[in-house]
Amino acid sequence: MSAPTVRPPLLIALYNHNPFYVISVLLMLYAVRSAYGELEVGTINTGLMMGVLAGYTSLLAAIAVLIIRKGKVWEDARSIIVLLLLLFLAVSVTADDLFVRTESALNGALILLCGYIFSAVVMESVNFAAGIRLGIAYRIPYHLMFALLYLAPWWCSPELHPRTAPQLEWTIFLFPVVAAGLMLTLLPAARFGPAYANANGTPWRWPLFPWVGFGMLFFAVGMRTFALAMTFGQTGPIWIHLKSGGRAIAFDTMWGPYFLIPPVFAVLMLLLEGSLSTRNRRLTSHLLRWAPGLLLLALPYSSGPVFRGFLDRVTEQIGAPLWLSVLLLLGYYAYATLRRVPGAGASALATTLLLAVVGPQTTSLRTLTPVEPWPLFAVGTILAIAAVRKRSSFVATLAAVLLTSGLWHVLPETLQTRFRFSISYHLLWLSVIVLGLLARDRFAQILRIVGAAQMPLAAIVVMTHPAAADVPLTWRIGYVAAITVASIAIAQLWHSRWYLYAFTGMLGIVCYGIAVVGFRSAVSVLGQAAVTSFAWSLAALVAAFLISAHKAHWLPRRLFPRWKNGNGGAAATSTVEPPPDPTPTS
Repeated sequence: MSAPTVRPPLLIALYNHNPFYVISVLLMLYAVRSAYGELEVGTINTGLMMGVLAGYTSLLAAIAVLIIRKGKVWEDARSIIVLLLLLFLAVSVTADDLFVRTESALNGALILLCGYIFSAVVMESVNFAAGIRLGIAYRIPYHLMFALLYLAPWWCSPELHPRTAPQLEWTIFLFPVVAAGLMLTLLPAARFGPAYANANGTPWRWPLFPWVGFGMLFFAVGMRTFALAMTFGQTGPIWIHLKSGGRAIAFDTMWGPYFLIPPVFAVLMLLLEGSLSTRNRRLTSHLLRWAPGLLLLALPYSSGPVFRGFLDRVTEQIGAPLWLSVLLLLGYYAYATLRRVPGAGASALATTLLLAVVGPQTTSLRTLTPVEPWPLFAVGTILAIAAVRKRSSFVATLAAVLLTSGLWHVLPETLQTRFRFSISYHLLWLSVIVLGLLARDRFAQILRIVGAAQMPLAAIVVMTHPAAADVPLTWRIGYVAAITVASIAIAQLWHSRWYLYAFTGMLGIVCYGIAVVGFRSAVSVLGQAAVTSFAWSLAALVAAFLISAHKAHWLPRRLFPRWKNGNGGAAATSTVEPPPDPTPTS
């Protein structure tokens, strides 16, 4: 018996995965693209291009049916079915040039109808002949999206539907919005989950079937938005001549990545619904975390005059894409909150805060608006309600910070602009004190420390900061006295050692203030040299008395322990024995 032939791993990989169908399709599409590059726009034989692609597509579909029915080669057939969707897109794009030139609405409608019927018949024939079963919840959105791909060039045709240039641009801009709406018709299918799609007559299982095919269809929608802008929205020639003698495509069109925001939003909704139907918590968490990437599509990528001109019109009439993206993201998180997704509520509140700096005219990070207070008030109020329900001092502190920040940005429009820092600071400080005293969780301990520490700091600032010099001295002394009384009252009523420490610090500050005032008054009468010597004399006297009291063991040993000499023994107390009595005894 002969030994089996050993083949190289590369040949084995090529045999198993058979990439030559993909290579063949890519080469065919490149051939069509090259034909567009060799011939000037307006002279392309559109019928020939569509006929070539339609014939090639039919041949590929026939091969798919053959290898399924006769050979059960499902892996190769899966690649062919996905490629068929790409070719259907190519057939619809090929008709764009014809709709630019034709003046007959009847011819345009017939071409549209024939293109759609061709795509629908080929795909349904493949499904029927191969025994592939696709549920109605998938089939209706599929046909609606393909009908849109063929309807778009007919509706955008400037010859069949005369419009002004701005009207035509808005028509093109509407395409991804309508496509996203049709994509959302797949929500029921996503909610049905795997059980609805697994009995499909193939070895493929959900989500690979049928979502891989719809993924290609979503990709086709994205490519179609760019193709429509290139064909119908271009204000200059598509091909430009380079100085080197060659030609290149002019990409200064009305199209921008923000055209993809509605379709990407629809994809996020479908993924979220699919993760919930399968209880895939990991995917759900990833979707919440990466959904803000939608905002990156809204940032401008070009400075060309055509691109900037249409972007400015969009911003002026309906709002900047970045602002609209924030609203869509907020709707996404709100839907996830209604579906009881963990963390969605917090994400919705964070997105609401973005509206404080992102307005209808915000096109990039350089055009952020001045802070609007209403999102701060809205989120702060919601957090305050949640803090009461959850009895969380941390959430309540966040609410206090947001509400205070909102007040900070409101006060400049009132008569209290001059004191807005003092008002905001004291309101936030009072919130910290109240929350620290009333709450009983671990974060409340931190609040008690912070609230108590602010008392001596506030007293120091009021008495020494130059900004407080305009306030009368009696008011400042009354302020310090008030917070001193408040600190000892809180320490006694709530048995808080931190506020007792604050009271001790306040007494030190008061004593220091009295000493400073007395020193300055004495200097004005007796002179600085005499008063300074007098003060140091008293200080030396106090130091001497404390040393003597320590030697006499009058001071508490817990606070003032016994000193030791250099040999480790107790320090000498210099106790002198009385002299003996000189009177002799009888």
